[in-house]
Amino acid sequence: MVQDKVPEQSFVEVAPPGPLKLVKVKGTALQWDYFLQADDVIIAVNGKHWSQIGSIESTVRTALERTGRPILATVVRDKNMFSVFVSKPFPKGSLVLSGDEAQEFREFKTSMSIEYVRTLSNYAILANGENAADVFEMRKSLLAMIFPPLWLIGRRLWEPLAAFTCAILTAFVIHQFLGLMIYLIMCVYVGIRQVPLGLLSMQREGMRRRMVFAARDEHDAQLIALRFNEKLQFKFTSREKSDGLAIDVEIV
Repeated sequence: MVQDKVPEQSFVEVAPPGPLKLVKVKGTALQWDYFLQADDVIIAVNGKHWSQIGSIESTVRTALERTGRPILATVVRDKNMFSVFVSKPFPKGSLVLSGDEAQEFREFKTSMSIEYVRTLSNYAILANGENAADVFEMRKSLLAMIFPPLWLIGRRLWEPLAAFTCAILTAFVIHQFLGLMIYLIMCVYVGIRQVPLGLLSMQREGMRRRMVFAARDEHDAQLIALRFNEKLQFKFTSREKSDGLAIDVEIV
């Protein structure tokens, strides 16, 4: 009697968790939209440290596919840490660090509650060739959706303002209902396009985007930016305040 052979058990080797080092970033949305670079190391997702995540790459991909909401990636670059909301998965081929390479990223404090993460927003840092800098919040404004003319004035977008104003006034002369329809179209358009329009208004002043960070407010974003380029001179925040020096008067 021939005994049935018992199939040999197969084991799948599971890689231990580790920080994710980006490799192929050039030309991708991660570079164009978030200014991530090759050799940036992702050490946390939504405030959860890499040692608590089986695979950063697959976790991010699954979260984006299932929820459609951006995730907060905590990044180390040149031994400085920052975070940024991304809505694109990390490219395949990124390296999972292990051993001594991974250990040097264990000391970074990344713990954040989800309630705190929800208070953050992406900010773009823009600067010209002389390092005159400004900050632009990339979260959409309700004002731009409800009363776009006032928002366009605040952003000094005179050409779109003039075009929309002429179109609305002409439509109102023809018929009030048509004028109202043109105004509603303006609200929808500016509401959808307000982030590119806002960046355009600053780029016309000779500024270009340098970095994108997640921060609580503009001052917090400026402090993060100064870690990477201490020569930046922001318009509306004194350098003394950024350096932590106490002063007794407001800066003009």
